[in-house]
Amino acid sequence: MRFQLFEITIQRVDYCATAYVVAPSKDVAWLTVITHEEELGLEHEDLTIRRFDDRIDEELELGLDCLLENAPVGFASFCELGWVAHTAPVQELKLFRTIDCEGNNVYAITPNIDIAVSVFTTELRIPKGETRLLHISDGMADLPEEIMRNLPRLLEFGPIGIAVFDGEEKRWFVC
Repeated sequence: MRFQLFEITIQRVDYCATAYVVAPSKDVAWLTVITHEEELGLEHEDLTIRRFDDRIDEELELGLDCLLENAPVGFASFCELGWVAHTAPVQELKLFRTIDCEGNNVYAITPNIDIAVSVFTTELRIPKGETRLLHISDGMADLPEEIMRNLPRLLEFGPIGIAVFDGEEKRWFVC
């Protein structure tokens, strides 16, 4: 059975969040979001659900067929790897950290460490077949409070990918 991809716009009290849900129907997508909201104790003022896979731009098609044919019902996001399913029934994205060859911190927002490895491997351009040891840790562990800013909002629905803190704008971005 081929599923559909829905774009969900969630209006909160002070901001708007966008999420993507893989589901067989609009009703199941709606139920998935409501269950997520209830499990995490989140509140919303309004939800808008629109079919997304039938109007997707060509540059966002990477991995879409595989996602719609194989992913379980739940959240998904697009990153440089293509579309990736967030496999937990209730999504809780995490910030992971590793160190590049020059000793700089590299951060990724992903649902689990397995996807973090894929995102880091792609970002660090590790050639296939080359062995490199990645030390991946909790990216939130040593972050100063003053740079947390919009990080909780990104961890709510993503997107997943490499996360960068812009010191001038004082906020996080996902590349």
